[in-house]
Amino acid sequence: MFSRSGARRGGRSLTGGTGYALPMFRDLREKVSAPRRTLAWVLLALLLAVAAFVLPRMTPHPMAQRAADVILWSALAYGAVRLISFLLLDPLLSQRKTATPGFARDLLMVALYLVAAGGILRQVLQVSLGQLLGTGAIAAAVVGLSLQEVLGNLFAGISLHLDPAFMEGDWVEITGNLRGGPGRETLIGQVEAMTWRTVQLRTENGDMDILPNRVLAQAVVTNLYVPSGLHRRTARVIVEPRPDLHVGIEKLTRALAGLAHLPSHHPEVVVQGSDLGGAVLEMRFWALGFRHGRQATFQANRLAATVLPREGFRLMGPHGPTPLVAFPEPVPGTLLMGEVVRELGLPEHWSEDLRPHLRRRLVAPGEGVIREGETGESLFAVHRGTLQVVRAEERQAPYTGLFWKPLADLGPGQWFGEASLLTGAPRNATVVALTEAEILELPKEAFEASLKREPELLDRLVDLMVLREKTAVDVPGPKEGLRAHWARQVRTWFNMN
Repeated sequence: MFSRSGARRGGRSLTGGTGYALPMFRDLREKVSAPRRTLAWVLLALLLAVAAFVLPRMTPHPMAQRAADVILWSALAYGAVRLISFLLLDPLLSQRKTATPGFARDLLMVALYLVAAGGILRQVLQVSLGQLLGTGAIAAAVVGLSLQEVLGNLFAGISLHLDPAFMEGDWVEITGNLRGGPGRETLIGQVEAMTWRTVQLRTENGDMDILPNRVLAQAVVTNLYVPSGLHRRTARVIVEPRPDLHVGIEKLTRALAGLAHLPSHHPEVVVQGSDLGGAVLEMRFWALGFRHGRQATFQANRLAATVLPREGFRLMGPHGPTPLVAFPEPVPGTLLMGEVVRELGLPEHWSEDLRPHLRRRLVAPGEGVIREGETGESLFAVHRGTLQVVRAEERQAPYTGLFWKPLADLGPGQWFGEASLLTGAPRNATVVALTEAEILELPKEAFEASLKREPELLDRLVDLMVLREKTAVDVPGPKEGLRAHWARQVRTWFNMN
């Protein structure tokens, strides 16, 4: 395999800005103008015309006449092949959905030129092709042995073209003996070009790797873009075994909601096995395209290394569990509790009822807080940082994948999740931390005793839901009788009928 760094483009050095590369890397098309190239073609045509028509008249020698006939018929054959290519091959091959229509065109052009050469040898030079092939068998064997590498690449390229497993622009993973040494290795890159001899891959590092076709024909090639659509990716982390491991799995699953995903393909965490004396947690999520999957894998590993130690679960390594850094949970003060009660429009004496249930949580950037469609019984308020209400959408730039489309920003003093708290309905949106943030969480049981003691305040909470519904970005469902419907749901949810 040959490797070429992508540091030079178009004959210019990227290190010097305006400097030029070595002369051997210069493109002649930049030095020769279009009028000069046109003049060269005209001069070549004149020379051929002189050789075909003037030379036989200057001398009666039979060899001169035969040379003139060869030149004339060669020029006619060349023009006929170019005309066939222009009128027939190019229009037909331009519609082919294959990786290398230019490669197929080159093969057909070579076949036409061989047919034309055979006709000229037989009709003009009176050379029998059968005798020529018979007398040249030994020479052909010698040439074939000396060109076995080239022929291997040629026929491997033909097979790649006839069975197009990948196209230009696809990301592929190639596993095999790529450099001719012992062992197997894996190379991942984007197909940039396919020729009769090589396939050119652009790696993630920006290098251009050039693989001979015969190497690809002997390797295992995985097209990371075919079949198209979502494909599952996995990442693993090892944690110490504990009786409350299910709690860590639940918290990590909630955090992975920060990965861009469709509601029907949400991330999950399962116990895959055991290793190094701990439990192997496998994080499963769905990606759209190779680069989206790699980016999601990096984010999943970061969230696992952040969330699990923060929640008290130690990661396992070759030398045992890693030490934990203490994250003391801050206790909400009276002033903070009073602010929350006032923002919700509740009586101030409720602060003492709610305070024992209030919990302050830290969330990392990109961490999911709630996920659309999941069950929930908590109300959240932003104390510090910024969160976003998001929805997944497919994009082609900067690469093919799923990305979060921001619907609304949530800053300090804003709350969310009141619909699930008061009615028990599934979450109707996904909320992800945009920055490192601190949020406050109030569960359902914090409101039960106060509401049963003062049921007349239920209407105030329903009014809060109606007000939030009017300012929501996108709330499906009918608007008629919504307040009465929610009031009935709240009474049922809190057993107040």
